[in-house]
Amino acid sequence: MGLNATGSQKPWSATEADWIAGWAIQAFVFQTPEKSDMGKVATVTMNPSVDVFAETEDLVENGKTRCKNTTQEPGGGGINVARNLNRFGVDVVAILTAGGLQGKLLKQLLAGAAFTFYCVDIKGETRQSLAVTERASGKLFHLVFPGPELEESEWRQCLDAFQALKPAADYLVLSGSLPGGVPTDFYGDLARLAADEGTRVILDTSGKALSPSRGKGIYLTKLNFGEFCDLGYSGSDDHAGMLAAMGQMVDEGLTDNLIVTLDAEGALLVSNTGEKLYARPPRTRVISHVGAGDSFVSVLVYQLDRGKTVAEAFRYGVAAAAAKVSTPGNQLMDLDKVESIVETVMIREHGERR
Repeated sequence: MGLNATGSQKPWSATEADWIAGWAIQAFVFQTPEKSDMGKVATVTMNPSVDVFAETEDLVENGKTRCKNTTQEPGGGGINVARNLNRFGVDVVAILTAGGLQGKLLKQLLAGAAFTFYCVDIKGETRQSLAVTERASGKLFHLVFPGPELEESEWRQCLDAFQALKPAADYLVLSGSLPGGVPTDFYGDLARLAADEGTRVILDTSGKALSPSRGKGIYLTKLNFGEFCDLGYSGSDDHAGMLAAMGQMVDEGLTDNLIVTLDAEGALLVSNTGEKLYARPPRTRVISHVGAGDSFVSVLVYQLDRGKTVAEAFRYGVAAAAAKVSTPGNQLMDLDKVESIVETVMIREHGERR
């Protein structure tokens, strides 16, 4: 059977529907809002989560901490990006895994999503994360739990689900960690498949999934400082040294464009056209950092798809992260807020005086 949306525009469908039969893949297609003429974006989330948010007056040591204002949201890098992009009016499809009671809850939380997602049912239990805000101190404590172990048949179904998407995506966002059982070169293989179709690949991951992506046609990679060090950087946080090392990684084929984020201090960019930039956002009161990196990627892709240069989209990404941390939850709700911040983002080229 074909999979068609009931909205005003026909999003992706599985033209070869037999690949679904007999597999634990579920395709969910919901009413889609009217879309712009922007290109299509696919996201992959191999290790999603149910994100639980709560508040308490004080964290109690060796005793009960009673929380209030508890909310639950579907989480994981690619899911967060897909939800943001859909809200911005982009035609998006998400591929994800889910298992156990938490996996059932994840699908229920996504049931109201106005975009298509393909869910590969797994035997393991989908993870949770917990973010607790202590009102007395204003601090947020983010606890992330281990993900499941995937069987080979399960992660291979995710590859097949991507290959079955027709027409090919304009952008593929590979975001979040890889769970146990998934080969370290999984994202690299997906990137190669996507690049062969002319799809621009955006990579935002950590740890074991980073190195095997070298030479696989990654259009842009976003790292934080710790992930940058995991790739071999052993210098200080001096911008000149970091930019030089980033340039070498780009020259060696790690990625066409490389971004390293520096938390509240902003981010660095080395592009395949030779640009070396530092962007610093305005000071922002932090309410929830959860999803800030995903908001960066969401707005970056949104702006690239609108025809912005990498440097221009980079500036918007920095503004998006600043906008996100000032709001609760894991989503970027207001593009107008990003527009109000972007002009205050300071951009400096390498070698330019402060």
